[in-house]
Amino acid sequence: MPATAYHHGNLSEAILIEAAEIIDKEGIEALSLRGIARAIGVSHSAPNRHFANKKALLEALASKGWHEARDATLAAAEQCGSDNPHRRLNAMGRGFLRWALNNRALFRAIYHPDVSRQASDSLRNAVETFAETVQSAIQATQRDGRHSQVPLPVLALFTNAVPTGAAMLLLDSVLGEAMSPDLEQEELIAQLIDLVVPLPNQ
Repeated sequence: MPATAYHHGNLSEAILIEAAEIIDKEGIEALSLRGIARAIGVSHSAPNRHFANKKALLEALASKGWHEARDATLAAAEQCGSDNPHRRLNAMGRGFLRWALNNRALFRAIYHPDVSRQASDSLRNAVETFAETVQSAIQATQRDGRHSQVPLPVLALFTNAVPTGAAMLLLDSVLGEAMSPDLEQEELIAQLIDLVVPLPNQ
């Protein structure tokens, strides 16, 4: 990464971008602040001005991931051009799965056990904000007849499990490679989410 990427006070963003690239190519275990400093051409102590340690860096990366995932999910709902709760939730599921597949490092970071075990209050707030956004949309489909007798927490778990689990299988699993259908990404996303949140006929 060229040093010019952070000449205007953007060192923290450059660190996060490099961290995401390392995670994507080598895994979270390969991540270190010194390694990032070498990669972006700064002193080994420079990243510590923004992130005290690897845990703080992972939390910042995960917070960035959850906020981006929420933005992508909500944007997909708005772009579907419908007030129908089923269509909006379907679009949100597609938006999240598309974001996950196109942002592999951030997706891996937000679900990494080392991150969740030691989450800060700010990271928990980011997760809760995302969860509340999705659960509100799920509840709207229940009011409109989708699995209306199923307890909301159970339906929310099911609805979230498919796009999250599919992304994990497709990105990180040998099983995912073995089961991956011969479909373009958008067609695969559509078919998976349509199974979870069927679109209304009208």
